Amino acid sequence: MPLRDLARMAGVPEPDSAFVRSVERRGAFNRATLQANQVAHPDSLLALRVNDADLSLDHGFPARVIVPALPGVHNTKWVGSIDFRAG
Repeated sequence: MPLRDLARMAGVPEPDSAFVRSVERRGAFNRATLQANQVAHPDSLLALRVNDADLSLDHGFPARVIVPALPGVHNTKWVGSIDFRAG
């Protein structure tokens, strides 16, 4: 699902940022802050599936954030919550 659509569904049609938290409690990449342009990019996704199959645990099941031009380690796996923030 595109992040911008998810933000609209959450009642934040034009977010300034998004704070993504993983259910992983430790680790350098268990959270990320995305800027407005990253949330608005049409290819920024909350991914639940890949190639018509649920994500594997290793690839971030149940959900993973995918943002173009970010290194893979910054595409948060095991997403537990996303807080969309408006100015």
